[in-house]
Amino acid sequence: FKLSVFYMPFLVAFILALTLEHPIRFFMKKFGFKRRTSSIIIFLIAIAIITGLLVWGISTLVSEASNLMQGLNTYIDKAYTQIESISSQLDIKRLHLPEQVEKVIETSNDDFLNNITTWVKNSLSKLLDFLMQIPTIAIYTSITLVALYFMCVDKVYMIDEIEHHLPTKWVKKLGTHIHEIITSVGNYLKAEFILVLVSFLISLIGFYVLNIIGIEISYPLLIALGIAFVDALPILGSGTIMLPWAVISAADGNIELAVGLLVLWGIMSVVRQ
Repeated sequence: FKLSVFYMPFLVAFILALTLEHPIRFFMKKFGFKRRTSSIIIFLIAIAIITGLLVWGISTLVSEASNLMQGLNTYIDKAYTQIESISSQLDIKRLHLPEQVEKVIETSNDDFLNNITTWVKNSLSKLLDFLMQIPTIAIYTSITLVALYFMCVDKVYMIDEIEHHLPTKWVKKLGTHIHEIITSVGNYLKAEFILVLVSFLISLIGFYVLNIIGIEISYPLLIALGIAFVDALPILGSGTIMLPWAVISAADGNIELAVGLLVLWGIMSVVRQ
């Protein structure tokens, strides 16, 4: 894990090279290009897409995280007001609980909100610190792109060199095991990645569409990343965020947002299926 700082760019480049292998072969078959020519064309297209996504993603994340940190106290005050109103409606005293239990319930709201506030502030601060390390990000990106170029262009040469320097039995066994690993683990990871990507893209596009039609969502990219992260976890899914959010919005009187979130969650579920 400590050495991951050094080999992570090469791992990312390897995954990207596997992703770009099909477009490279398509260009070779469709237009009759050599591997080097097809690899350079696909590589330049990939650079343009990656650079555009990095610039847009970093600038948007910095803007949204900064705005969220500035308005965090306002959101916490709103949440505290909502919890207080719900607690007053429940009227805990009717349950005839011991005084100690009532005090614990009354103070738990403050502790819960304080813990969430501290966690969110720490997470946003770490995110901003990471995003502001422009030289480090530039170095990692450069190493990744250089490694990606050589992996795309010289893939056949690299495989030949590995086979040349290893015994024939090793090459056969390694080839068999690597094929089995890629088939089982690779397909599983590919499926998970596709599902998470689908959730992220649908939620992000949906949030921007809701903003366009007048239903305001302040931090679409941050929320979409949060939904994708939760969706990648076992058992949990996008509904873990979307459904409570819709219920809270409806309770707060924002019926349009609640309906929009439910429709978006329904679309996401259908597409995932």
